[in-house]
Amino acid sequence: MGHALMRIVARDGMEAVSVRSVAAEAGMSVGAVQRYFAGKDEMLRFALHVAVDAAAARLSEVRIGPGGLSFAEGLRQALLTFLPTPETLAEARILAAFEARAVVDADFAAVLAELDDEARRNVRRALDYASSTGELAPGQDLEALTHLVLLLMDGVLWYGLRSSASGREGLTAAVDAVVALVTGGPARTAAR
Repeated sequence: MGHALMRIVARDGMEAVSVRSVAAEAGMSVGAVQRYFAGKDEMLRFALHVAVDAAAARLSEVRIGPGGLSFAEGLRQALLTFLPTPETLAEARILAAFEARAVVDADFAAVLAELDDEARRNVRRALDYASSTGELAPGQDLEALTHLVLLLMDGVLWYGLRSSASGREGLTAAVDAVVALVTGGPARTAAR
């Protein structure tokens, strides 16, 4: 049933989600779907958690530090995990729709605020590590960089949802330029 919900979001957007549409997509009765979900809001919260868990799993694969990636390469990979792909399009649409809905729905805003706090802590921890190992340009304001990285993650997601394949190449180049600015290193010019 969760896969049916995600397919609907990927294909038709969140507004197309209903108990009936999920039942039809999953080949189930409306009553069977209602045993799992009381209504649309509950389905949307479930979809948000699926999307967040999938994004968190991809981010957890980016290992920065001893035996892992340099901070610059880890930051690059982390930012690019927010670029929607055909496989992650439903997740990206869900995350973007929840951001919009949170503006007018306090419950959704609370869920996203909790996620933002966790992301802020994780980014700051990575920046503290990079600073301690000399991987950042001298004199960086780590609090400002934390907010910059979070803005970039959101920006990659939103821009990726709107852009074509050629826009994605430009976005990858922009991520490389930002990583170079943050770390004080040269911009990446190798094949992507």
